[in-house]
Amino acid sequence: MAQTRSINFGLLRFLKRQERPVLPSEIEDKLDIDHGDLIEELEIMADAGYEVELHPYLGVRLLDIPDRLLEHEISESLNTKVVGRKLHIFASCASTSDEIWALVEKGACKDGELALADAQTKGRGRMGRAWESAGGKGVYLSFFANLKIPEDKVQVVTCAASLAVANTIEQFAHLPATIKWPNDVYVGKRKVAGILVEARSDHPGKYVVGIGVNVNQTEGDFPEELRDIATSLRIERRTGPVNRVRLLRPLLFYLDNVFAQVRKKKFERVANAWKEYAGGVGKKVKLTHSGKEIAGTLLELNPVEGIRLRDERGKEQTFRPEHVLTIQEIS
Repeated sequence: MAQTRSINFGLLRFLKRQERPVLPSEIEDKLDIDHGDLIEELEIMADAGYEVELHPYLGVRLLDIPDRLLEHEISESLNTKVVGRKLHIFASCASTSDEIWALVEKGACKDGELALADAQTKGRGRMGRAWESAGGKGVYLSFFANLKIPEDKVQVVTCAASLAVANTIEQFAHLPATIKWPNDVYVGKRKVAGILVEARSDHPGKYVVGIGVNVNQTEGDFPEELRDIATSLRIERRTGPVNRVRLLRPLLFYLDNVFAQVRKKKFERVANAWKEYAGGVGKKVKLTHSGKEIAGTLLELNPVEGIRLRDERGKEQTFRPEHVLTIQEIS
């Protein structure tokens, strides 16, 4: 097999349209290709990770696409208007957010432009924490959002991203997702995804939204200290590996739709949808506000209107969302 030859996209598209196995002779007639070349093209596809079945009597059938970050697979049928219309894909990079910021600094970044990596060497979360970004195991992406929103509504940017992630996990992976303030997505009691939104004072209205989703990690892939608090879609589904490309398409679709609402300043609509996934309401919590910790019962979580808490003295207080760093449940 010629290793340097690329995939025959005409053949690939043809096989994707078929609902049943197709005889080699039929493919050869349709695509005007001889038998030897057809076999070679199928071998090239298989070498790229496509699961191709060649039955001696039934014919050829494409069973599945590779779990690889191939641009043509991600872009195919990608039903978005802004997010992900321009892609930068890396086998490995320090941080996808750094890649997008580099483009922003050059003035060469379009709204929705997206960086995607198979692995990150310096993935980061909030408060300087590292984000485990093992190669081939997760979805690690960042995209540029050019948003003109009031300063007191900036928390909606993080909430919009976490809403899209939670929605994807629920609709695609069929798992019950909850959002922990302000940026973590959980399945059960363990974290499956995180969001980090960054802004810089010299680039007003420009945000880089970083997202990490644990997809195919097994228990042994996590450091021992994280195994009780981190999980993956594969662990929770218990049905084997999850194809990351099939996850990416709906994720980008939901991100595109939610951020369209943010651009239209439909903040309450985003907040109301986000609240459907928010956990902790009605529970005893410890809230970190302007450097102080306040304990009480969480009455309302609203990323637009505020966070209401009944403190231990029975007094109700409302805190601006952008000033609340963390909310932790306590026993």
